[in-house]
Amino acid sequence: MSFDPKRAQSCLHCALARAIRRESAPLAARGLSVNLGRAEPVWLPSPGAHLYRALRRLLREAGSQAQGPSLKLTVIDLTGKSHVEVTATIPVGRGSRVLACAFPRHAPGSLGGGFAEALDLS
Repeated sequence: MSFDPKRAQSCLHCALARAIRRESAPLAARGLSVNLGRAEPVWLPSPGAHLYRALRRLLREAGSQAQGPSLKLTVIDLTGKSHVEVTATIPVGRGSRVLACAFPRHAPGSLGGGFAEALDLS
């Protein structure tokens, strides 16, 4: 069996755990505690480094905007959706704000092969 980098899959939860570990000290210095909702592992056809960088950006942005002591992370993985979303809910003023990043479930460039409109009929 040969390795095909186009078919490589990465665990979203592993990337999220690494990003939380890396950003935990700066977030704690701002007085923020990170709470992660419960979710099943999710495998995505994206390089782990791509997931990790996007999740670190999300954590940094949430940390810079939060005006309270908590940051709640949730992985939204709904059957039938074209993507998996990670949300960060932070307190802002008297309310809250939700920041998010989404990751596609499909490998880039692979959707055209499965739809009739992508076929060359000429």
